Amino acid sequence: MTFATARRAGQLAILILVLLLFAHAPVLTAEEHASEPEFLLLEVRLDQFVLSNAIPAYEVGEHTLLPLGELARLLTIAIQTQPREGSATGFILSEDRGFSLNLGNASVTRSGATETFDPALALTEPDDLYIAASLLERWLPLALEIERGSLSLRVTALEALPLQARLDRERLGGRAGARAGYEDPGYPHHRQPYRLLSLPSIDQTLATELRRTQDGVQSDARYTAFVTGDLLGMESSLYFSSRHQGRSPEVRATFQRYDPGANLLGPLQARSVRFGSLSTASVDNITRGTRGEGVTLSNRPLTRPTSFDRQAFEGDLPPGWDVELYYNDALVGFALADAEGRYRFDDQPLSYGRNDFRLLFNGPLGQTRVERYSFPLDQSMVRPGEFQYSVTEHRDDAGQTRSIVQFDLGLARSLTASAGMVRAPVSGGETLYTNLGVRTFWQSLSIGADVVQASDGGSLAELGVQTRIGGVAVDASRAHLSDFTSELFPSRSDPVRTRDALRLSGSVPLTPRQRLPVTLEAARDERQSGVTDTHVSARVSAYVKRTAVTNTLRWHASGNNEHTAGSLQISRRVRDTSWRGQVEYLLGAESDVSSLALAADRYLADGYRGTLSVAHTFVEPETRYTAGLTKSLGSFGLGVNASYIDTGDMVLGAQLFVAMGRDSRRSRWRYSARPMANSGAASIRVFMDPNHSGGMNAADAPLESVGFTVNGSRRQVRTDASGIAYIEHLPVNQYVDIGVDTSTLLNPQWAPEVEGMRLVPRPGSVARLEFPMRMTTEIDGTVYLREDGIERGVGDLELQLLNDRQETVGQATSSWDGFYIISGVAAGDYGLRISPQQLQRLNLADAGTRELSVSGDGAFISGIDLMVW
Repeated sequence: MTFATARRAGQLAILILVLLLFAHAPVLTAEEHASEPEFLLLEVRLDQFVLSNAIPAYEVGEHTLLPLGELARLLTIAIQTQPREGSATGFILSEDRGFSLNLGNASVTRSGATETFDPALALTEPDDLYIAASLLERWLPLALEIERGSLSLRVTALEALPLQARLDRERLGGRAGARAGYEDPGYPHHRQPYRLLSLPSIDQTLATELRRTQDGVQSDARYTAFVTGDLLGMESSLYFSSRHQGRSPEVRATFQRYDPGANLLGPLQARSVRFGSLSTASVDNITRGTRGEGVTLSNRPLTRPTSFDRQAFEGDLPPGWDVELYYNDALVGFALADAEGRYRFDDQPLSYGRNDFRLLFNGPLGQTRVERYSFPLDQSMVRPGEFQYSVTEHRDDAGQTRSIVQFDLGLARSLTASAGMVRAPVSGGETLYTNLGVRTFWQSLSIGADVVQASDGGSLAELGVQTRIGGVAVDASRAHLSDFTSELFPSRSDPVRTRDALRLSGSVPLTPRQRLPVTLEAARDERQSGVTDTHVSARVSAYVKRTAVTNTLRWHASGNNEHTAGSLQISRRVRDTSWRGQVEYLLGAESDVSSLALAADRYLADGYRGTLSVAHTFVEPETRYTAGLTKSLGSFGLGVNASYIDTGDMVLGAQLFVAMGRDSRRSRWRYSARPMANSGAASIRVFMDPNHSGGMNAADAPLESVGFTVNGSRRQVRTDASGIAYIEHLPVNQYVDIGVDTSTLLNPQWAPEVEGMRLVPRPGSVARLEFPMRMTTEIDGTVYLREDGIERGVGDLELQLLNDRQETVGQATSSWDGFYIISGVAAGDYGLRISPQQLQRLNLADAGTRELSVSGDGAFISGIDLMVW
């Protein structure tokens, strides 16, 4: 070992020791930390089903506190929480296993046995009781696995839950694949008209840097803004970036409209129209996605894949952010923001069965954001008789033009035909391609065939098969080329004659609760001369005991040359510290480690984080040490960092991030350390509406502390004294259901006139929703059976409450003594009757419908008795 090598090894060892001391330094106790827990939003999964995209949670030290009431509701466990009293009651799966929780004396009673617990492991919030996952695992028949990196909660039921029985029934009934935790509630649509000009949402970053090198000291500054809002009746976005040492600022603008209901451009029934700065979609075997300027319109469903068995992901990314792409819980991609502030993952393959993608966004100031997508392969098929199209005219950044026209037609339930034309640059010229294809499902197979004909006489034919064998997704294809060239098959002296591809994706069980995702991909090109090129990659991922590990191997052989490289990534959370390490290495005759990186990120307090990292490259030996302090909560984000390179270079940097959006209802600006411009928002007002006008006037009283659900998941936001709540970070250009959480209403007789609204949020736009409330009442009485001159109460009779349109608006079943209650009855005229079908089936008669009039003062209506004989 040389002296220089020994010195570098010593430097690495010293810094690793510093990192260890940093991670294990004294921390606040749970009691001291309780006033400043870290807020999280977690996806909830049970088996293969997503129960909720986001439930609130808190992290206190090494404990994660979960909402007991919301979790019980999702899992159909009969436990209800009373946050104001700090208590919860119910039972676990059967009534003889009672459950009672009292935070006042930190005690829990299960099946008659009472025990106490550490009060620091529980938190009372207005919406729910938050209990440490470790306690919930002890109290409930559940195993809870929290993946902090992916912001997800995996639930394993140790006993059969009612929800699982229902899912089994749905599966047997042919509803497999339906979303388990949420169903369309049928809310009315809220139309949000486009405006000529709206006040925008803005994400802006100011970064400065001071660098000392052997050539002297240099400074630089950069300002970046991403602006979204309505302009000229369209959804618009503007990206602007300028730096002190730059030649000219980077500017791009995009105008677009989306409508999931396909109501754009009249008879064209388009779902999306875009022009300006945009990327093209790739076309199999012909062209890849490119960035530039152009126009595109399509009527393809917005939630469908970009092609039958491929999906591309792209979007805007603020400076300093990165994004990780996960496929079925395995890390498959990583991207940084490019010069135009965008990221893109091209042509991610879709396999037979489950295709769950997760985009994990990581900000330079410790911010995190997650987007989730699911694409079952069978949903890529076009319905019988349905015609789908996409048309694009584009010029890339190099000035080359492309025209892409693609069509899909549903021929039968499991048969889709496709066709199209592509004009693309090839070898300094342009070539026109025509493509034809067919897709079908047959038993457990998905089969596809494609033919491409080029204007220069070249052709390509491909056959692909997808299936599952023993829980492993299998994708296999073979393509035959005849003098065929394209952007994906460039012109060469020894062209490709055939291409074979195989992809295996599945998971191997480690323990009853752990599975190991494994993916194997292989491609083999045979050239005209007989020479073969072979690419093989294997990826293994695991998450065990709060440690995530992903290892990827890539092997390439061409002729007599071989090359093998690998990458190992490890991340783990220890108390308040997140660790991440990465090793790049080579295998074979020249096995070696090419680079090594280790980073620690620790939560301090009030949104502040400290970071330390070391990175070393071995090919051109260099070690970089970095330390930083960031703030990622509140109205702005701030970060300062310093780096030292063992060549003598030093870098000092600072970054300020501010997101701002206009709350027009309150006439004020909102500021945040989290990006706003790429998401939607809603301003909601809740008020009592005694005159049923539907709008708030001077006589209507606002309602405070009312909560809401978004796509079935409860949100923490509550209305203020003015009855107004602001919900931000809504997903855009897709249907979102916002409903009133009736469990938060202070008066059980209050009821919303409309339970919820369905809308399509837009970036930079705030939807204004009104939820008028009405006072309801209860109707009660007894149903009597007259038999042989004797009257007695009779049970199990079905009562129906009809409105003036003879629609059933309320129901009840009489109890054993004939007593019934119909609750939630609003003001109006009604008719009360016993189900005619049931009377006919039981061979009974009654006096007919009884007319009732209900006022709006909330007074109970009692003694409405009915008689049958």
